[in-house]
Amino acid sequence: METFKRDYHQEILEVLTNNEKQSSLIKCLSEYHPYDISRAILDLDQSGYLRIVEALPIDYLAEIFEYFTINEIQLFKPILNIDRLADIISHMELDVSVDIITGLKKFGVEVLKHIPLERQKQIRKLMVYSPDEIGAYLNDSYLTVEMDATVKQAMKFVTANAHDTDYISIIYVVSHQELKGYVRLKDLITARANEMMQDIMESRFPQVLIDDDVETVAAMMQETKESSIPIIDESFHLQGIVTHDDLLEIIAMVEEEDYTRFAGLSEFDADIETLSIKQSVKSRLPWLSILLLLSMVTSFILSLFDTRISMSGPLLAARLAVFLPLLLDMAGNTGTQSLAVTIRYLSKNDKIERETVKSIISREFKTGVVQGLLIGIIVFGMIMLTSKWDHQVITKIDFIYAGVTATSIVVALIASTTLGSFIPLLLRRFHVDPAVASGPFITTVSDIITLSIYYAIGMSILLPLY
Repeated sequence: METFKRDYHQEILEVLTNNEKQSSLIKCLSEYHPYDISRAILDLDQSGYLRIVEALPIDYLAEIFEYFTINEIQLFKPILNIDRLADIISHMELDVSVDIITGLKKFGVEVLKHIPLERQKQIRKLMVYSPDEIGAYLNDSYLTVEMDATVKQAMKFVTANAHDTDYISIIYVVSHQELKGYVRLKDLITARANEMMQDIMESRFPQVLIDDDVETVAAMMQETKESSIPIIDESFHLQGIVTHDDLLEIIAMVEEEDYTRFAGLSEFDADIETLSIKQSVKSRLPWLSILLLLSMVTSFILSLFDTRISMSGPLLAARLAVFLPLLLDMAGNTGTQSLAVTIRYLSKNDKIERETVKSIISREFKTGVVQGLLIGIIVFGMIMLTSKWDHQVITKIDFIYAGVTATSIVVALIASTTLGSFIPLLLRRFHVDPAVASGPFITTVSDIITLSIYYAIGMSILLPLY
């Protein structure tokens, strides 16, 4: 049986273009999600934007505008006067308002001046917090009741204010703004009317300070499985909450940040369509400069061995160079694998004991030994087969060369795997984001170590034979 799938986008477009009266437009749009409406509006021209902005009430527009990106909001600048835009932004959730004002930069500062003073103060208060602090995600749309209220009084308050509040799953219990506990809405509904809030509230719950790190808060929310966490100040006064949808945004931001660092970028603009060449170069050049300096160490190491190799003639240099790319690639790959595993562990665990650190390094060292021996045996066999294929006979020098290369790769893989776990743990110890030890960084460090190992072993054993 063929199922019918509604085309919401097309339906909304027809509603937007065919309903001239405000009452008819609002009634027809009420059955659609604000996100779907926002996507459909973008398919209109500027005259369409103007008609929609003039037809819909401010609170409805605020719901829709929350789903626009900064670049999409810019499309409305020609048809929206600054007072109207300020009014829309002031009706949004507080953390969303802050994001938009900040994203609009200079124009956002001008818009902020037109927002009502009380809301303006709240926005300015959050703007001082960086994206790494939980204060930047503070949500002020929640309900609080006094600790000495009865269940009946609390239910009456919740019923009267739930319509204008975004988050009502948990009701926070306070005493003169000092956070004392919370009650889930379902527990409030099932409680006896004459019971006191202080008797039914939960007094043990996670709470965070307004300047706490977002990654720490996200990890706490995942561990406790709470749908929201209250944000307090040093006096335990409730400042706001962070909800599960903020958690998703935080996790996405952290993953994006770690990915860009793994790629060796200093910063990243998610909107690649508007990313200028200057911004692109600016984000990549700092790490490339650092990696260039590290690569010069590689060249320096080669130059140290150059004189001694040249004395033996070109044959030794050529033989050493044959499997050098293989050694460098394998060491870099194993180092990156170890780095990724360690950073993934660190991202999921806030507190790490000394014994755990030893265990991680020990495990990666042993992994490096096993991998190194297996790869070393394979490389040894490959060189033997290659020599047999080229010369029809395996000489003593072929056997020694295969042993040198295999030994070098064993030592290099052990060193790279151990470094891949040690470097992020060391950075974590000094309160530096472990993602700084990016893929290109660990690969370059592995190259330096592998070159040193390979040429040191090769020169000490093979040089006397040439």
